[in-house]
Amino acid sequence: MTRDRRAVTIVVPVYDDLPGLERCIEALLETVDFSVDRVLLANDVGPRVDVIEARILELVGDHDGFEYARNARNLGFVGNCNRAVLELDGTGNDVLLLNSDTVPMPGFLDEMTAVLASDDVIGVVCARSDNATIASFPYARRNPSANLAPRRTRELHGRTKYLLPRHTVSPVAMGFCFLIRREMIDRFGLFDEVFSPGYGEENDFCLRINEEGFTSVLANRALVLHTGSTSFSGDRGPSLRLEHERILLERYPFYGGAVALFLARYRDAVDVFADAFLPDDDVVRVALHLPGDLTDELVTRVRSTLAAASDDMVVTVIVPRSQVRAARQALPGASIAVGGRPRQIFDVAVALGALTTFAQLSALNANAPRWVLVDPVSHDHRWSLAVANHRASAIDRILRRFENHSTVWHGGDDLVKMVRMAASSEIDPVALRARWHAVSDIAEATGLLVHRATVSIRRLTALTFGARSPRLVARIRAITGRGA
Repeated sequence: MTRDRRAVTIVVPVYDDLPGLERCIEALLETVDFSVDRVLLANDVGPRVDVIEARILELVGDHDGFEYARNARNLGFVGNCNRAVLELDGTGNDVLLLNSDTVPMPGFLDEMTAVLASDDVIGVVCARSDNATIASFPYARRNPSANLAPRRTRELHGRTKYLLPRHTVSPVAMGFCFLIRREMIDRFGLFDEVFSPGYGEENDFCLRINEEGFTSVLANRALVLHTGSTSFSGDRGPSLRLEHERILLERYPFYGGAVALFLARYRDAVDVFADAFLPDDDVVRVALHLPGDLTDELVTRVRSTLAAASDDMVVTVIVPRSQVRAARQALPGASIAVGGRPRQIFDVAVALGALTTFAQLSALNANAPRWVLVDPVSHDHRWSLAVANHRASAIDRILRRFENHSTVWHGGDDLVKMVRMAASSEIDPVALRARWHAVSDIAEATGLLVHRATVSIRRLTALTFGARSPRLVARIRAITGRGA
């Protein structure tokens, strides 16, 4: 199979982190077909350059699939990549830039090259990973407070990868594993030195080629584990990130909106709820949506549900922002959230009463792959009620297409039993995908979800200030609760 595809030069920029580099080289020895592809190790003269060089030469020995080069001086990540690709590699191959702190899984390169070959409009391909921002798998977690172990990512990816589309178009690809069609390099060069020594250069490249009609995609069935950035210590890393984000937004004012649109609409529904397909614990995690004002009757129902939930069920009460203070007073000790947490999903979402706004429906859609409806809209035949409730009735008709269970209120014990039944049911990827797209499309068409094509002067100013004082910005975010 591999002999029928274009060859790839895998460029591994080397700086420090010897243990990570050793794991990367060992994984490449096991996963790369050297009858087709080659590896170029580009040493950028880090603080332990001689020790690292000796270990590289020991690991690769006289293996003819590896080439080693050492820069005369430190060029930074951007300069090192540019030199390796534009000067040292004369093969004409497609190029995979692979961070030295990665561990590729078997079959990753065949899958990535197959995706690249599937459409001439694809310019860059990125693998999925345990640590790669929007390419992370899973991206949203059932339990955000738990550590995501590489083992968990491998298990979950193995369970769901064939339920996903082979690739997903994204605004940018992540630089930790960055496969580039050679034509892109020949036409557009590689990284802009303004992003030296690093951060943001791969985003700029993706957006630059996209302006010429080429796309970046995530190869959903390729997996490469990634430790994460270790190159910049102290304030330098945050400062570079903020300064280079400012440059990106000045060049591409739509970039923030593009990422928001990708997260809200373009991801596959299985990807959105992947962590629920193979739970990593026996806990049932529930989003209990309170669609209206916090009446005495509604508070009684919530208390009854919370009392019926045993230790193996974690319930988060979702309320409108205007009701947060009242909910905290009425439900002391309960977990309260506004519209759900953006990086958390749940096993089941419960609408504890009729939904009357599309914003409520959209929040339910984003929270969980399974729905339970309690006391949904009554479809009375009297025209007076039909006219008064027409909006809620329309939302209810959408809900009924995708619900898992609906019931009238019989008490917290009965509701908890129904939630457990829903949580134990298999997730239907086809139905989930249809629901995700239908609700997302309506949200965008009605203006509920708005993704801006511009960036404010206020944000650019904040990024400039943050780049100069990253520690102060971190303290402000901690005080105001706006953590990264």
